[in-house]
Amino acid sequence: MTWREALIALLQRAAPSHIAALDAAALDLACQLAPEADKQFCDPATLACPPAQLVLAMEALRDLDATQARALLARVRDFISPHIVVLATADCALKRLDFLALGYDMLAWDEADRIAVYQFDLASYKQVPDWLNARYWAHPERWKP
Repeated sequence: MTWREALIALLQRAAPSHIAALDAAALDLACQLAPEADKQFCDPATLACPPAQLVLAMEALRDLDATQARALLARVRDFISPHIVVLATADCALKRLDFLALGYDMLAWDEADRIAVYQFDLASYKQVPDWLNARYWAHPERWKP
């Protein structure tokens, strides 16, 4: 699967009505692949944009070192959108394990273009463990004052 096919499938599943792009290439790509969604450019230096349903980054991490890239992705996650898609080229400072450590899933790796598609989705970031439900909670009726 190419990175473009993976991105199209993701956008069809998510069907975001508002997309923020962290760079001009991501904005062009969003305009091509999701014409019905509202799109806006979000400057990665200031992140001065309203919350969006999905953030797309293509070249935003290109000139950043690993520490700056991690900080940018954390700020985007915390302040703009709980759903982030990053198209990382082979020269990106963050490698596969760095993305995994940040909670990203690799959706696709395009060997021909050497681009990986990573996704962070807060809704599916962590599965709820079985022990975290009411049947394992304390029973207040058993406590005597």
